[in-house]
Amino acid sequence: MPKERVTITVELDLLDHAKSAVQAGVCRSVSEWISQAMAEQLARDDRLVALDELIAEFEALHGPITDEEIEEQMRRDREAAEFHRQEGARKMAERQRLLAQQAE
Repeated sequence: MPKERVTITVELDLLDHAKSAVQAGVCRSVSEWISQAMAEQLARDDRLVALDELIAEFEALHGPITDEEIEEQMRRDREAAEFHRQEGARKMAERQRLLAQQAE
């Protein structure tokens, strides 16, 4: 793909992070690191456009999504997240218990 040299101004902590990524071998250059970040942003933007289109299609068929429906889904999401956090903690404790037994 063709490339073009540009001049940008970035916050120093972001530049330091990019340089650290190069030193760690995560990418070959700061330019590559920035290009990857830009590509990820483009992909995120594309997903948001697609989501907007899906929501518009859904609402065209079923009517507007209400604030109550959004709040209910948020409640369900919080409950599911809490369940998965607890399940993860339970599995981690079990794994640590098994490792401790093996070490004995």
